[in-house]
Amino acid sequence: MVEAAFSTAIIGIALITLVPTFLLSMKATKTAEQTKVATQLSSELLEEIHLRKWDELTPLPVQAIPTGSAALGNNSGETATDKRTFEDIDDFNGWTENPPQDPMGQPLSGFTGYSRSVTVTYVTAAMAVSAVPTDYKQVHICTQTPRRAPVCMDALFTNR
Repeated sequence: MVEAAFSTAIIGIALITLVPTFLLSMKATKTAEQTKVATQLSSELLEEIHLRKWDELTPLPVQAIPTGSAALGNNSGETATDKRTFEDIDDFNGWTENPPQDPMGQPLSGFTGYSRSVTVTYVTAAMAVSAVPTDYKQVHICTQTPRRAPVCMDALFTNR
């Protein structure tokens, strides 16, 4: 009887010490899941941007142009709140989605609390931000997750 009580006490103490480890593991799993989802959402928007022309001045069929547009952002005929009207990469400059949207502008279900934002800048070959058009545009996408640091991605698009 004493051995059974002693065994029960040891098992009880072991369980009490393992519960915090189990709870910490559950929290880490939730954080990893949110980071994975945010990474996928950023990647999906980056692919959507990649389907656009490099610049509004880029002809079809696509070929390099002497210089890019002086201003980044929306042009005439494009609606700042409707990405379906965007025809080139830099139209996404300043774009935000809360919640994230599919390519047709419909909210993605199941992503409440997530938001995405895009910044497009001209950069030099050395990756320094440029105030004048260059042959390089850097696209910076951040996806904010619920109660976590944002997950950001950068991509370089060239006029080639």
